[in-house]
Amino acid sequence: MKKIIVLGGGRIGRVIALNLSEDHVVCLTDLQKPDALPDGIEFKQLDVTDKAALQKMVADYDLVVGALPSVLGFKALKAVLETGQSMVDISFFTKDPLQLDDFAKKHNATAIVDMGLAPGLTNLFAGHFVATYEQVDELTCLVGGLPVERNLPFEYKAPFAPLDVIEEYTRPARMKRNGQDLVLPPLTEIETLHVPGIGDLEAFNTDGLRTLLTTVDIPTMAEKTIRYPGHAQFITQLKQAGFFNDAHRENTAEVLQKQWQFQAGEQDLTVLEIRVKGIRVGQQTSEIYRMVDHYDTENYISSMARTTGYTCAATARLMLNNKVMPGVLAPEHLGQDVHHFEYLLANLAQHNIKIKPCT
Repeated sequence: MKKIIVLGGGRIGRVIALNLSEDHVVCLTDLQKPDALPDGIEFKQLDVTDKAALQKMVADYDLVVGALPSVLGFKALKAVLETGQSMVDISFFTKDPLQLDDFAKKHNATAIVDMGLAPGLTNLFAGHFVATYEQVDELTCLVGGLPVERNLPFEYKAPFAPLDVIEEYTRPARMKRNGQDLVLPPLTEIETLHVPGIGDLEAFNTDGLRTLLTTVDIPTMAEKTIRYPGHAQFITQLKQAGFFNDAHRENTAEVLQKQWQFQAGEQDLTVLEIRVKGIRVGQQTSEIYRMVDHYDTENYISSMARTTGYTCAATARLMLNNKVMPGVLAPEHLGQDVHHFEYLLANLAQHNIKIKPCT
């Protein structure tokens, strides 16, 4: 059994810690002790902005897992790598994590970043397509978490910090079209998709490609966020009214924290769709892969925490059980290794998280 320390005791961090505690010794850290911490998980209070305290605490562990808010993620990752410790991270920070590649190698440390749902599983599949197709021409990733019960005006609730969702709704969406870099406003180019068992949903541009923009050679790529129909228009009206401006963003997030908070036992679902076009085995090929995941009613674990947390936990196990070269790796790097790809999907399938081709 290895020793793992998880930074961040939010909804997803707790699920990661709980899952890893099944076969490892796990310590969970946060500013405050979470309610109802499961037995078998040690808790230590930690302010990750205190670099010296962070570096001292992680020194005693075999692996560090980062599940911090985006505003804290980058500095924490750099501080951990400086100690020579390796890390799996799901913090959706704005800075390019690959800029730390030389820094990680200098300290003989490894970081696998963005290893959640999206970015994460979507990137993993992108790497797999690059490795198995002779040529990938187009990739589109659509993903979103939704409450099962739809309540106006938002028909949405957030399993993580509202500030991070606001960032998603305001950050320009970077993509590629016909080999050219393109930047469009978020919440644009709304399309409708039908998901059996759920109905019609909408998807709109967001900035979720991240490392894929530089790590793979796919001339047309886009990432879109999935919501119930009408959500993008309503959020756009709030943006136009100034609610997400710098002067009001934190106050808006405080209000949305109450509006978007899942109640205990409230169910959610997650939809993921990956579309790929290219040449495989000499033939022009077009495929669609889809995942629909639901709230775990037996263990009271949200779908978003399952799909994000279990992906991160599986990657932590992969790192502990396999030799991974120093440096900063994105999920698409793992996807290009068939053994890593199959290992991660098999691990997720044990939790009934399955991404299948649409027939």
